[in-house]
Amino acid sequence: MTSPTHFRQIVFVVAVWSLLFARGYAEQPNVLFIAVDDLRPELGCYGKPALTPNIDRLAQQGLQFDRAYCNQAVCGASRLSLMSGLYPEYTGERTYHVTGWRERWPNVVTLNQHFKNNGYVTVGLGKVFHGSGGPGVDPDNWTEWLKVPGQEYSDPASLAAKRNATSARDGSQRGPATESADVGDDSHFDGNRAAIGAAQIRALAQGDQPFFLAVGFTKPHLPFVAPKKYWDLYQRDTFALPDNRGFPPGYPLYARNRDAGELRQYSDIPNEGTPADFPNELNQRLIHGYYACVSYLDRNVGVLLDALQEANVVDNTIVVFWADHGWKLGDHSSWCKHTNFECDTRVPLIIRHPSLLTAAGRTGALVELIDLYPTLCDLCGLERPEHLQGTSLLPVLDDPTKSVREFAYSSYPHGAGQGIGRVTGHSIRTAQYRYTEWWDKGDQVIDAVLSDIEVDPGEVTAVEGDATLKSRLSAILRGRVLAVRKR
Repeated sequence: MTSPTHFRQIVFVVAVWSLLFARGYAEQPNVLFIAVDDLRPELGCYGKPALTPNIDRLAQQGLQFDRAYCNQAVCGASRLSLMSGLYPEYTGERTYHVTGWRERWPNVVTLNQHFKNNGYVTVGLGKVFHGSGGPGVDPDNWTEWLKVPGQEYSDPASLAAKRNATSARDGSQRGPATESADVGDDSHFDGNRAAIGAAQIRALAQGDQPFFLAVGFTKPHLPFVAPKKYWDLYQRDTFALPDNRGFPPGYPLYARNRDAGELRQYSDIPNEGTPADFPNELNQRLIHGYYACVSYLDRNVGVLLDALQEANVVDNTIVVFWADHGWKLGDHSSWCKHTNFECDTRVPLIIRHPSLLTAAGRTGALVELIDLYPTLCDLCGLERPEHLQGTSLLPVLDDPTKSVREFAYSSYPHGAGQGIGRVTGHSIRTAQYRYTEWWDKGDQVIDAVLSDIEVDPGEVTAVEGDATLKSRLSAILRGRVLAVRKR
């Protein structure tokens, strides 16, 4: 017997396809799914000085989401949440690697699996789930998973530094945090991923089945390694730490990633002091490297977009460009991700659909990455699996002034120290505010912070007073967490 939920899904999908058919779009579309690691909205189309003409072109042709948020600011948990359609707070999969997740969740139908089960040729390569191979990429549930060759470093000095380095933090061997060797685009993993992804587009376009192609790019993840020509696009002395470089007063210590431990693992990063003690030359080099990697990413995205044009499938392919979480570039006296701050949870998101949009543009609607799974189901005429916790963005794609959420929710587990043990930061982002509470293992609130993002986008100070507003947001947040856990 069809359940009420099931019936509503069928009615909604029929309505979607009636709309698409009315706009002259009757075929099942292909999907190009571009995943990016550690990319905050540091792009030209988001008003930043990064040189990103290809991504900007995509934004001009699609819908740019200005307030999109990840569900946890760490690679593995964020990606698994999107690909499974389940929140980390529900699954308990909160680590950066989520090793063994498929054994713990054998019956969850992933995004790639759902498309494969519904007649799509599904091909994946690069970093889509965490890692680029092994059981964590859900290899049995793709038509084909491609292992792409490549290397992390090209400069002999970098390779030697990696061989000789032993991190004082965890004993691992990492080379330098940056490299600008004068090499070609295909000398590194991401250049090869772009080339193989483009070849896949051309081959898949010749088939008689729709395709779902997922291409995951690693940069701008550390180390900041990109061919020299992308470094040459920028003058290093123009880079400086952001205005919110200090740790905001009124925030608990466990609100921050104080040590930037991920960065400390590289051979040329000092182990002494805190990131606030880094010399200016190092800060500038790191920001320069991040920007170089962003422009290298842009080139690789352009290779894929051009391949769609060459294969004559632009008019039948949805393109989704997303990042797993943001990143700190010296914000809050730190680097990397791993917090509930706006700079770590906010991500770029662009969706280009050839017929659904009445006009290209941008939207301020609050959305979460977990919303992509149901959205793609609706856009491609597939029934949504009942386990999905996200919300379809179809109403926003049809009318960018609409909203589907009153707030975006994210969480992050912390080692609190100070005799408290582990805590979880639960956070909601409304149109104006970010409200975060840190809960102990018994779900007791041990600290809370309210930020007015509208007037203080860098979260430089906490909002004092206004007990009524805080109480209201606290009730909303607790209700959301409990609902997520129940599904």
